Amino acid sequence: MPFQDSFRIFVTALLRKMADPSSFATAAARVQHIHWNVKLDFDTKIIQGYVEHHVIFSDPENGPCEVVFDTKGLKISSVHLVEDGTPVTTLTYKVLAGNKKCDQLGEPLVVTFLKEQIKEDHVAIVRIEYETSPSSSAIQWLPPAQTAGKVHPYLFTQCQAIHARSMLPCQDTPSNKCTYSAVVIVPSPLVALMSALSTGSQDLEDGTIQYTFDQKVPVPSYLIALAVGALEKRDIGPRSAVWSEKEMVEAGAYEFAETEDFLQAGEEIAGPYVWGRYDILLLPPSFPYGGMENPMLTFVTPTLLAGDRSLVNVVAHEIAHSWFGNLATSKTWGHFWMNEGFTVFLERKILKKLRGSGCYNLAAMMGLKALEDSVNLFGMQHPFTCLCQDLSDCDPDDAFSSVPYEKGFNFLCYLQELVGGEELMNPFLKAHCEKYKYSVVESDGWKAFFLEYFQTKGVDKTKLDSIEWETWLNTPGMPHIAPTFDKTLINQAHNLAKDYVEANKKPAKEDFESFSGLTEQIIVFLESLQALQEFEGKSEEAKAKWRLLLDDINKAFGFNDSRNSEIRFRWCTLCIRAEEESIYKQTSAFLGEQGRMKFLRPLYRDLFKTEKGTPIALETFEKYKTGYHGIAQKMVAKDLGVHL
Repeated sequence: MPFQDSFRIFVTALLRKMADPSSFATAAARVQHIHWNVKLDFDTKIIQGYVEHHVIFSDPENGPCEVVFDTKGLKISSVHLVEDGTPVTTLTYKVLAGNKKCDQLGEPLVVTFLKEQIKEDHVAIVRIEYETSPSSSAIQWLPPAQTAGKVHPYLFTQCQAIHARSMLPCQDTPSNKCTYSAVVIVPSPLVALMSALSTGSQDLEDGTIQYTFDQKVPVPSYLIALAVGALEKRDIGPRSAVWSEKEMVEAGAYEFAETEDFLQAGEEIAGPYVWGRYDILLLPPSFPYGGMENPMLTFVTPTLLAGDRSLVNVVAHEIAHSWFGNLATSKTWGHFWMNEGFTVFLERKILKKLRGSGCYNLAAMMGLKALEDSVNLFGMQHPFTCLCQDLSDCDPDDAFSSVPYEKGFNFLCYLQELVGGEELMNPFLKAHCEKYKYSVVESDGWKAFFLEYFQTKGVDKTKLDSIEWETWLNTPGMPHIAPTFDKTLINQAHNLAKDYVEANKKPAKEDFESFSGLTEQIIVFLESLQALQEFEGKSEEAKAKWRLLLDDINKAFGFNDSRNSEIRFRWCTLCIRAEEESIYKQTSAFLGEQGRMKFLRPLYRDLFKTEKGTPIALETFEKYKTGYHGIAQKMVAKDLGVHL
């Protein structure tokens, strides 16, 4: 069946499905295609222009001839019906009050059509002229001082989870996927990139440059992405390049040179890569995540630049999203584990294929530790520790944690073992992508598909009947069935930490010589020290003992001077919890160098808990908050109990 026909069938079926609690969009009408035509003003921090939505109505003869868009902080100036590329008729519209229980959901924009304005194929095109707010939560405007080059400004967007509505009126729900095209005008000599194919650029008479883009594969709104800056590229493979400012682009090209290997390994496991290009944009330090899987243009943090390619597992993760999340997408944020759990599952299979089972097992055990931390932070009975989550009346950002990633991964590991291992599970991943490509998936429908698939493959029905779906999907807390991973390298790291703490062994540089050479093993060693530190309590005597031990460890291994952000993060955590005051200045500097929430939130929380660290945490946040992304600002402010 041609792609266009299958996509139309998917959209028609989608119109009959339930709404997403994180969106005001209704089943009466859904968007098939978006055309975005805008101009950027760095002085006012405003994007101005229009968006055209190609809308299909479910039943215009008998149902409401209305389409509902999500908006947040947008200034709407006009709404028109478009025919033959020209706005011809003014349409009635109104912006309604939002959800009083969650202002992050924004405000619904309701546009009304007359029945005769809708074509026989139930399609109409609406143009909305608007401008964004300077405080748009999706858009970060960076002055030259916050860039690597210090000469030109920079812009990047982050629309996940529900921030696209602050950048353009849209149906901001993963349950609706559509193609998009764009025209973006920026000041010369800046370069614009999007999560789409770049189709050309043109110098305009007013000193600006017009860029055009086309994304022919349907995507949800949270995957619409834009970046603008003084950008250069370096090719790193037959279908990949690294983009960044010239000050970082060479380092990025070196760090991410294995990208093609990751892509090929992903294709072997999950099926064809349908997106064509896979480029990487190395962003300024304020990017709040490790990476963002924007199609054709993964955004990554410069905290991955360790100089030894030891942190590129993040790129493997974002590549894995090309199949899980981007191609086959969770229907709502309440089923987010179907994006992230599957992605982690494929990511670690890619790493196992390229780097061996030791890397896989280390990553799995590190993930389990991250899951324990998240569950302990929320509380064992908190509903956000379930795989399937009810996000009614709340911001999906508030539920963000390692739970969908790691609890989802452990569920899939359990299922893999139950059905007979990788030889049976890997072909299922291809079948999953084939069934749900260009579409959406939710847990109950996927459960039926999983059972049907493996029944036809001859898996014992008794085994399949033994799966406790309700417990896995809807029960809070840690997985009720302990995962099985090879612990050889884990135990080696654990035992060294125990030797230092319990046997009073003197740390020596040669102690790492027996390690595997994987940075992950050093990270596990540091996390083992954290666990032992927590077990020994927080008395002043215990803290004094730890300060002496950490000083000896630093003399042996030089962790104070590490360039590796993952090591720095864990080392700072250990020292803060021991109230080693000499680390406070270094921690403050680390918090000012980057805006990755994985590091910001735990370090601010730990620093804030200590008597002398509390004012340093508050002063550091006040000093650097404007350099953080809006999402990070909001979450750290919440952690510190301060108002923005």
